[in-house]
Amino acid sequence: MRIERLGGDHRVGVFGCGVKALDDWLVRHALENQRRDLSRTFVLVDDDGTVLGYYSLAMAGVARGALPSRFAHGLPAYDIGMVLLARLAVKADRQGDGLGRDLLVDALARSVAAGRHVAARFIGVDPIDENARGFYKAFGFRSVPGDVGGRMYLRLDHAGEALAQ
Repeated sequence: MRIERLGGDHRVGVFGCGVKALDDWLVRHALENQRRDLSRTFVLVDDDGTVLGYYSLAMAGVARGALPSRFAHGLPAYDIGMVLLARLAVKADRQGDGLGRDLLVDALARSVAAGRHVAARFIGVDPIDENARGFYKAFGFRSVPGDVGGRMYLRLDHAGEALAQ
């Protein structure tokens, strides 16, 4: 298995994670978003090239008031750079095999590297449901009390420290 940047040769039409919105986005929008520099998508493929999972990253900004209070202390009043983990999904018949963890670790490593070059301080994610929320919480992502959008954040320096262990 390997993780590589999505290309036109990847067979994404047969991918199915059980969440139509995530499946449709991969098939209909991922390559076009890459072409337009809106996001980058990375796919986990097995030895025969079958897409087992994917994630997408984009650069974004976050207002200090949108952050958990312990993350916002001492930050300026303008938007702070962050990496947005825009999508993450694992093929339905491979869920529970640890592939989501593998994809998230790779996404965090790429985010930490990007943060060294473009001064991003956080990685944010918008969990699609409560199962996803629990998954991200287990990796240290935190919600903002009262945020109806439900975005969760992790400091990139904390992610970098965890990856270094």
